[in-house]
Amino acid sequence: MYNEEDMELDTRYATLNAAQKKAVDTIQGPVMVVAGPGTGKTELLSVRAANILVKTDTLPENILCLTFTESGAAAMRERLISIIGKDAYRIAIHTFHSFGTETIGQNREFFYNGALFEPIDDLRRYELLRDIFGELPHDNILASTMNGEYTYQSEAATVISELKRSGLTSEELRNILNANEVTLDSAERLICPIFERIGKTTSAQLAAVMADLRALANADETRYEVAPLSIVLHDSLYAALQQTEEGHPTKPLTAWKRQWLTKDRSGRLTFKSRASIKKLRALAVVYDAYLHRLEQVGLYDYDDMILQLVHAMEVHPELKFSLQEKYQYIMVDEFQDTNLAQMRILHNLTDNPVNEGRPNLMVVGDDDQAIYSFQGADISNILRFRELYPSAIFIPLTDNYRSRKQILTEARQLITQVSDRLETRYDELDKTLSAHQPGDGTVTLTELQDAPAERQWLVDRINADIAAGKTPQDIAVLTRHHKEITALLPYFAAANIPVTYERQDNALDEAPITTLELVSKLVIALAKGEHDVANSLLPEFLAHPALATEPLSLWRLSVSAYDARQRWMETMAAMAEFVDIHAWLVELAQASLQEPLEVMLDRIIGQSDTPSPFYTHYFSRDARDQQPDLYLQHLQALQIIRQKLREYTHTDAPTLSEFSDFVALHRRLDMRIPLTRTIGESGGTAVHLMTAHKSKGLEFPTVYVVNAVDSTWGDKARGRSRLISYPENLRLAPAGDSADERVRLLYVAMTRAKHDLHLSYSLEDDRGKSTLVARFFADHEAQRHAATDSDGLLQSAQTAWYAPYAEPTTDLKTLLAPSLAHYKLSATHLNAFLDLVNGGPEAFLLGNLLHFPSAKTPASSYGTAVHHTLQLAHLHLARHGERKPLEDILHDFETHLSQERMKESDKQFYLQKGSEQLTRFFEERYDTFSPEQKAELDFRHQEVCIDQARLTGMLDVATIDKQNKTIAVADYKTGKPVDGTPKTEYEKIKIHKYRQQLLFYKLLVEHSRDYHSYTVTDARLVFVEPTQAGAIIDLPIEYDKEELDRLRLLIEAVWRRITTLDFPDTSEFEPSLKGIQAFEQSLMDEVA
Repeated sequence: MYNEEDMELDTRYATLNAAQKKAVDTIQGPVMVVAGPGTGKTELLSVRAANILVKTDTLPENILCLTFTESGAAAMRERLISIIGKDAYRIAIHTFHSFGTETIGQNREFFYNGALFEPIDDLRRYELLRDIFGELPHDNILASTMNGEYTYQSEAATVISELKRSGLTSEELRNILNANEVTLDSAERLICPIFERIGKTTSAQLAAVMADLRALANADETRYEVAPLSIVLHDSLYAALQQTEEGHPTKPLTAWKRQWLTKDRSGRLTFKSRASIKKLRALAVVYDAYLHRLEQVGLYDYDDMILQLVHAMEVHPELKFSLQEKYQYIMVDEFQDTNLAQMRILHNLTDNPVNEGRPNLMVVGDDDQAIYSFQGADISNILRFRELYPSAIFIPLTDNYRSRKQILTEARQLITQVSDRLETRYDELDKTLSAHQPGDGTVTLTELQDAPAERQWLVDRINADIAAGKTPQDIAVLTRHHKEITALLPYFAAANIPVTYERQDNALDEAPITTLELVSKLVIALAKGEHDVANSLLPEFLAHPALATEPLSLWRLSVSAYDARQRWMETMAAMAEFVDIHAWLVELAQASLQEPLEVMLDRIIGQSDTPSPFYTHYFSRDARDQQPDLYLQHLQALQIIRQKLREYTHTDAPTLSEFSDFVALHRRLDMRIPLTRTIGESGGTAVHLMTAHKSKGLEFPTVYVVNAVDSTWGDKARGRSRLISYPENLRLAPAGDSADERVRLLYVAMTRAKHDLHLSYSLEDDRGKSTLVARFFADHEAQRHAATDSDGLLQSAQTAWYAPYAEPTTDLKTLLAPSLAHYKLSATHLNAFLDLVNGGPEAFLLGNLLHFPSAKTPASSYGTAVHHTLQLAHLHLARHGERKPLEDILHDFETHLSQERMKESDKQFYLQKGSEQLTRFFEERYDTFSPEQKAELDFRHQEVCIDQARLTGMLDVATIDKQNKTIAVADYKTGKPVDGTPKTEYEKIKIHKYRQQLLFYKLLVEHSRDYHSYTVTDARLVFVEPTQAGAIIDLPIEYDKEELDRLRLLIEAVWRRITTLDFPDTSEFEPSLKGIQAFEQSLMDEVA
């Protein structure tokens, strides 16, 4: 039947150009779409996905779309919604990272060993690697030291990260190195004698051995998606020989020799790769040891996820086949940004023999916009696509709908200076873009005398643009480095031009953290009896604005202590105005000797029973209402510090001293804890300042590219040299400092402009050193702009440094907009919003939306340990087909409980309690466990949508009957068991929340991408704690359609309130079940 979605698809299809239609219509076999900037690739991908659904019997969930940013995935889904409606939520649209997370979450049995590992932080990584380096033999090439630090340690951490991102294990690395050395042994015998002396006959001599080199290349095979060194070497030398035929007879060969060869100690020529291979072999040992140490201490790196996914797909055929069967059509956006590991994932998804080398894989990319090598992207993936898939169809998109003609002409002249491009590899490919924007556009190049003059010219020019009617939001200033943005900020502030930009700070330097650091030092000194240290810290402490100490009182304290020859704490105890703060410090010092770190942090600056003046100062409701931007800035710093502390702490019960050591070590190693946030105004009132990298995928009517000098964009730009380099066939290190990548980056910057593009440079930098315009523009005639009054310029700049960088917004909705854009509602969040007994919407805002960090209660820590233990028992059964012995289960519980941060007395209490309860639980319930059950089934990336609300959740246990398409849900509870007839008000509220949670799970499952065809027929609460009679209570619920409809309405109402930050006043409702139900009804009445 022809429906509205088909009509919309026809309408959208009709707007496509011929090349786009060809890409949409070619739905079988491999396809590569070469899409230049502004050529409409997002629309193409969306229409093609819709076309697959119309032209084939493929289900939406059998289509996989992969991209590189959450914003890109969101944009694709929004377009699909406009074409095919709600089915768009069932198409698997992922970033590579979310695809990995989803695959692991849905198939945990294949990732059993690391199921409950915790992330490692930078300090723990430093310490682990330092221990490993300390065990290296003294003659190991990596064992050298300088100023007490291992010279290669930092570089080793970087290389290990790069190897993991590429999906390479240490064994695979060794295999590649072994093959490389075989190649070098043969190549040195053939080539090096010829290169001893370069002359007129050198090219002929090399031509004579090319056949032997080609034979070496033909005999090699690609390993782990890494091209053999023999092929890379042959192709590189062949290209050099071609250049000798076209131009100078020896210059290309001299350049090749300089790039590839060096002399050893005996003066003989050898390949430079020999040195890198030697270091990488030594590094492989460190890599092995590092992975082993991580496993020993139960930690993982962020980069481990992609490595685990690649490995699991290659060693578990059943996982690989399941994914291949599931995803019948795959589309990849921004293909030029893929790295080695991502290519291995694509290969594993598409190498099913049934495809006969022609998988339904479409990649969309542009080699001219490959700018993310610093994140591991490998441009050779797009350059080699035709070699990997010989039957692939090439479709170039050259109709540009963004930029005017002159902008495209200048960009074309720039990008053709890149040496290795698809266009130069394939004669039939022409990537010249055709402008479809009316008008010629404007491109200017302006020369200024020095860097301050350039910045002043920029703000003057933008002021003129705004005065002429341009909207500030339509103007973007692009830089190569973030530091250039920082240098511009004072000039915009002095000119009173609002800007928006991404600010990068160190969380350790934020006011709440420096306060925590000061108070911790003081409290630790008092607890240890180090009174002289405490005495030295007290003046700064008492002068803190949170304490509101009168200057006269501080002076009286100082004089009194001096006259009495006392320490300040002694004198404070006798002065009325200091008695309370003295008592608070003494209480903290005593508590620090036994209370865990998290509890102490709550006492000092968080939410606790004892009011803290610092919490009131930084995080009270008044602070949030008066300066929400500063409140969020402080809150983010506190969140990230506490998160890093949880990742770092070595002991089971860390103390306040560990926090102090944590901060001190960061400062000693000059190790930042990055805090990145967007600063400035939103809407149409702010000019965008961003790096060229950040501008990718965006467009603006007017673009300024500043500091277009050779030392920034051109040949003189230099990056940090590497201590450990890679051989030529292993392109894992960032190539961002290569001339070609800088050209591509500048090309991306220029093609963000729709109407007007303005480039500028200065003849002197901030140090007075002479600079040259980037060589790409050397033949352009620049407009020379006379300097303004330098005294006035300096004065305005100096004044601006002391002004705020940008006008801060005071709108909490604006500040939280980025978070709300990706917000998903869980059953936990729904119940927290409605729970009037525990604060209702206001507590939800603080705890669930703003995520104010606080210590876990011992009961909560106990619940976490029990849930982890049960999860491992389920995973063991699913993975091995047999039950884990009870003694091993209890050992798991003890291990996980030991990792929770609590007092030793609490730990012993819950260890005994948990051991007894789990023993009874497994005696009673172990026979209900089955290998088919999925534990901790994750719905984060299932794109569940009910009306406008996006939902998420995690099921403790799901029993999936694939034949009858039914699912049974079980949710474990570790609190006191409640039967079907609750007696107290507390139990009544608890059962109400539990029932709502299970109803929520039914909606969640039945509206998910992968399980929407299933029906949840059974849901029950399973209490781990036995009753006094020793029974394990299993509390099922029956689903009622009227109740489900009511919950849908309630979800819609709560979703609206949360996403609009419209939190109702609940004072009219009593904190009871009756009050909660009345509150729920009032919310539903709003949307009924």
